[in-house]
Amino acid sequence: MLVAFFLLAIFLAFVVLLYLKRISAMLALPVMALLFALVANIPHEYILEQILEEGPLRFGPALMAAIFGSMLALFIKNQGIAETLVRYAAELGGERPFLLSFLLMLVTAILFTALGGLGTVIMVGSIILPIMLSVGVSPVTAACIMLLGLAMGGTLNLSNWQLYISVLGLEQAQVRQFMLVVFGLFLAVGTLFCFISLRRSQLHRFWPEPAEETVTAMPVLRRLALFAPIVPLACTLFLHWPIVPSFIVGLLFTLLVSSQPGQLAVLSLLFLLINVLAVSKFLPELRATHAGSAATPFEALINGLLVLTPFLLWTSVAVWFACKRKASRRTLFALLSPLVPLLLVHIMHWDTTAAFVAGMLLAIVVTVRHDTLQIFTKSVFEGFESAGPPVIIIIGIGMLMATVSHENVRAALHPLLASTMPASAVLFVVTFGLLAPLALYRGPLNIWGMGSGFAGIMLATGALRPEAIMAVLASLGAIQGVCDPTNTHNVWIASFTKVETLDILKRTIVFIWPMSIIALAIAAMLYFK
Repeated sequence: MLVAFFLLAIFLAFVVLLYLKRISAMLALPVMALLFALVANIPHEYILEQILEEGPLRFGPALMAAIFGSMLALFIKNQGIAETLVRYAAELGGERPFLLSFLLMLVTAILFTALGGLGTVIMVGSIILPIMLSVGVSPVTAACIMLLGLAMGGTLNLSNWQLYISVLGLEQAQVRQFMLVVFGLFLAVGTLFCFISLRRSQLHRFWPEPAEETVTAMPVLRRLALFAPIVPLACTLFLHWPIVPSFIVGLLFTLLVSSQPGQLAVLSLLFLLINVLAVSKFLPELRATHAGSAATPFEALINGLLVLTPFLLWTSVAVWFACKRKASRRTLFALLSPLVPLLLVHIMHWDTTAAFVAGMLLAIVVTVRHDTLQIFTKSVFEGFESAGPPVIIIIGIGMLMATVSHENVRAALHPLLASTMPASAVLFVVTFGLLAPLALYRGPLNIWGMGSGFAGIMLATGALRPEAIMAVLASLGAIQGVCDPTNTHNVWIASFTKVETLDILKRTIVFIWPMSIIALAIAAMLYFK
């Protein structure tokens, strides 16, 4: 029992140090892992091999998701896609404050399903905040609306999902189920906030001070590029792909649609995919014969032509028009690129998904422009730099999880924590609902602060189910994402709108805290049956 008290004292000491800003989470997690190991008398062989050597790589998928997600976010930003989406929403909303603010909140949410980092917040905020101020939205309301959109998108950000999957050992479907619930609650609360805060009597003109505009050269943006932020999410939600491959396909898609020939290649590949999926669903017998099975080569050829008739007609017409307009060879190669996955599937017997990715890669090779490659290379380097802080935190989480997974730590903490954790649904909601403010200021219920230590201890001791731990951190993470005055994005948004971070906290906490309690109640119904 004495060891357990020492371990909890170390944990609480680091919580206090984080509150006082004497240490960062990046340093606190690995140091706490080593102190736990020393106090629990863990053998030095385990410390060297499991904690220091294998611990940093324990959550490899989460590391890769953070890196590839950051690359995609920077590529979308550098291509000008985010700016274009925001301006389209502003044009659609016009001079109607409620509709305009609501649309900008939704666009912010869509962008931050893929984007992240302070640089992206500055880029998006410097566009949408002046737009809202110019139609009469007060500075603090505009700041809150942007933060609601940012946190709403974060619930569907695949990098965040991968962290829960890796740390808690959950399936993607389990994370997806609850995150969609939190997203729905955010959407309802955001709508309510806009409705209450944008009544006509509260509107005034807040014209922002004119700032010097720097014109950055951007490549011509193609319309399909506007779908880039949601491509990884669509791959995960509808195709049930793993998260890292979804990010990679998102990168390939964004790279491909940066040119007109590449856009044609994407349309051709999509047409082929829809053609094959439609035949598989509505004419399964013809699809089975075409795929081989008991068919003779002649039957397979005839049925194959029948199966692909829509695609072949589309390709023939598109190539004819391209030749008539004397289009470049890039365009012709782009239109013919879907033939590659066909050959790979039916001659080399490749998997369909791998064949389509190969088709995308070939289309990129024959269509991508030099300036786009330069932007892509720049985004890759910036992505590594941007991913640095979350990667270091994930490394620290891996070391801490390796420590608390040792039998000495589990045996010490289990008796104490098992008797204090809520055992019923009602106690679960009441306990963590009251403790919700501990998600602020990098507190013990913040996944990017000491919450990872809380998760590791709860998981290792079995005090709470992994799904319940995820629900606590995701539900209360909403408070941290919107209200926390120590968030860098809160500080920048408050500075830009000339309000105090505490004003944002006071304005939003009355909406987000009840929302978190509702999310906990839904979690209790799901995980305390």
